[in-house]
Amino acid sequence: MIIDFHTHAFPDTIAKKAIPILEANGKIKAHTNGTISDLMEKSKNAGIDYSIVLPVATSEKQVKSINTFAIEVNNNYKETHILSFGGLHPNYIDYEEEIIRLKESGIKGIKLHPQYQDTFIDDIKYVNIIDKAFEFGLIVILHAGIDIGIPTEVKVTPDRVLKLLSMLKHKGKLVLAHMGSWRMWEEVYDKLLGLDIYIDTAFSLDYAIQDNKKIPLLTKEQVEAFIFKHGSDHILFGTDSPWAEQRPYIDFINGLNISDIDKKSILGENALKILNMV
Repeated sequence: MIIDFHTHAFPDTIAKKAIPILEANGKIKAHTNGTISDLMEKSKNAGIDYSIVLPVATSEKQVKSINTFAIEVNNNYKETHILSFGGLHPNYIDYEEEIIRLKESGIKGIKLHPQYQDTFIDDIKYVNIIDKAFEFGLIVILHAGIDIGIPTEVKVTPDRVLKLLSMLKHKGKLVLAHMGSWRMWEEVYDKLLGLDIYIDTAFSLDYAIQDNKKIPLLTKEQVEAFIFKHGSDHILFGTDSPWAEQRPYIDFINGLNISDIDKKSILGENALKILNMV
């Protein structure tokens, strides 16, 4: 079982506009056209059983429509093998009502992207949303670290994650994307590994191509060190498709000097457990 816990896709009409803009902002080439159908095809070709779409609400005005689309996507997941999380924005006032709607609709979690939402993760607005999501048993996944398309001050750093954790009243499943904080991995290793949080591998393995240049990411040896310190049971396979190809990421995990049990945990079994799909 292989589950890509971190992908992106849009309604067809939005994908046509969004992908070129995102490509230009990040100076990076997309590997799908941004639609659910293309993600479904690419995932199947890569040997992935399920892919999880993580929507981003860049404005509070988008929250309702984004989540309605997520619910529609999930209504067809048995055929498409594509599941979607919901999205919330820190300025969305009726977040409790929306969390209840997501929960009642069978949505498994929410995505928050503080870089796009221009709010630090330890802001009380995020704390309240995450607490309420945990209260209703939803997974919360955060973009963490630098975002190549948004060159502003980093809103989710290891230190701010520690502050966030100290402010939360409820416990829940918190996932930090991009191996804990993109390109802040020394701090992640020193400050976050070993805590009861999940990290995903999205856009963090080997290298990426930006502006026709190779950007070095985490080596196999570094990833193995992360696994040894954090535990394979708290690491989730993710690619960040369409910004990374899925098959090379599977091959990277399978090429690590870890046990087959650890590989299976990372590639899918951990996701099955926290999604309650077992």
